[in-house]
Amino acid sequence: MKAIYKREIKMYFNSMIGYVFIAFFVLITAIYFSIQNILSLSPDFQYVFSSVIMMFLILGPMLTMRLLSEEKKQKTDQLLLTSPVSIPGIVLGKYLAAVTVFLISLLITAIFPIILSFYAEVAAAQIIGSYIGFFLLGSAFIAVGLWISSITDNQIVSAVATFVAIFLLLMVETIVSSASGSQSFSLMFAGILALAVALYFYYNTKNAEVGISVFIVCAAVILILYFVKRDIFTGLAGNFAMMFAVLTRFNNFAMGLLDVSSIAYFISFIAVFLYFTVRVIEKRRWS
Repeated sequence: MKAIYKREIKMYFNSMIGYVFIAFFVLITAIYFSIQNILSLSPDFQYVFSSVIMMFLILGPMLTMRLLSEEKKQKTDQLLLTSPVSIPGIVLGKYLAAVTVFLISLLITAIFPIILSFYAEVAAAQIIGSYIGFFLLGSAFIAVGLWISSITDNQIVSAVATFVAIFLLLMVETIVSSASGSQSFSLMFAGILALAVALYFYYNTKNAEVGISVFIVCAAVILILYFVKRDIFTGLAGNFAMMFAVLTRFNNFAMGLLDVSSIAYFISFIAVFLYFTVRVIEKRRWS
């Protein structure tokens, strides 16, 4: 894992990706810091991070799009798969390298609240909480991007898919809340989940009949439940969406709450997507 980590760090800084990521991240944070704190004469630095979250739509794909997709395209993944390094070691090494670049960017921005503290009394607990929450949120997005990078050999496809995934994670509560109480919306949502499960089985078996059979079984179960016990569909979409409500967990940190359950949530979220990535690579090795 250590060798993979060092290799990826060198890749980031031998190319322009690492420097561009850090420069762009610090620049955007500095702009919001100037607007929300300096020009507005406000000591509340924690709101800066709440404003710059959307830039993950660009920075997330930039950091992860080449991690595994480029290896697959150039066939260098064969060297990794036949190396003595374990697959979890490969995945963890690449993931930690991306997280390190993100962490360096985040640490540089720590100069802003330090500057602010010279001129006003700052809420240290909220600022520290915002930094912890923002780091966990960014690390979660990197895990998602790494997984997406593992399932394609095209960097552009990886970047676009990561953009869409991060957008949905940021907007999932807003999208679902407007119709989550509707039973018909929940029925449609359950159908989409059934299709996703069927596609997963098809991807792993490469057998269309298996995929179609799984979808038919799932759809039949959903319809039976809808007509027999319709009440369970009330709020189903909203309850499911809360499993991916990363923004809500971040807001807890931004308010200065060091929420253990939110920390556990982010760690679990990251672990699940790293596991998915390991499974994708293991399947490729044995095929």
